Amino acid sequence: MHNDQYPDDVPTPHIELPPGVFPPMPGYTIADLLFVANQPVEAFLEAHTIDPGLIRETSTALVSHVYAVFEREDVQYQIATWYQKPYDHPSMCTRSIEIIAEQFGVLALDAAADSLEGSPLLQLGEDFYLEFIRLAGEAIKYHILKLNDRENPAHSAGHEAAQ
Repeated sequence: MHNDQYPDDVPTPHIELPPGVFPPMPGYTIADLLFVANQPVEAFLEAHTIDPGLIRETSTALVSHVYAVFEREDVQYQIATWYQKPYDHPSMCTRSIEIIAEQFGVLALDAAADSLEGSPLLQLGEDFYLEFIRLAGEAIKYHILKLNDRENPAHSAGHEAAQ
C-alpha cells in the first residue's frame, strides 16, 4: 500500500529485538487492536443515540486507556511472539493463543472500565456499563483467537517448522 505521507524511499526505523521476540504482525499492531476494540463500542453508543460529541470523547478516552495498557504490556510483540515461536506440537500454539486472547481481552475490558471514569455515560446504569466494557474486551479476545483459524495463511506459514 502506498501512502504519500510515508514515501517508499524513506527507510522505516529498524528496532533490534531480543532473540526469540518477533515484530508485530499485520492486523495485530496496537493501532489495529485499538480499532478492533473501538468499533463495537462506537456502534453500541450510536445505537443508544448518544450525542456524537460524547461518542468522540468516549472513543478518545477508550483508545487512550487501551493504548496505555497495551503499550505497557508490549501486546503487539507478545501476540507475534507467542504465535510465531516454534512449538513442539501445534496444539501448544493454539493453547497459547487462547491464553493471551483471554488475558488481553481482560486488559481491554479493564481499560474500557477505566475510560468511563467521570463520564456522564455512567448515569445510564450498570447494564449499559457492563455491555460497554464487555464489547471492548470481547472484541480483542475474539480478534486474537482468529489466529487459531487453521485457514489463516499466517498460521500455517508460521508453523511449518513445528509441524
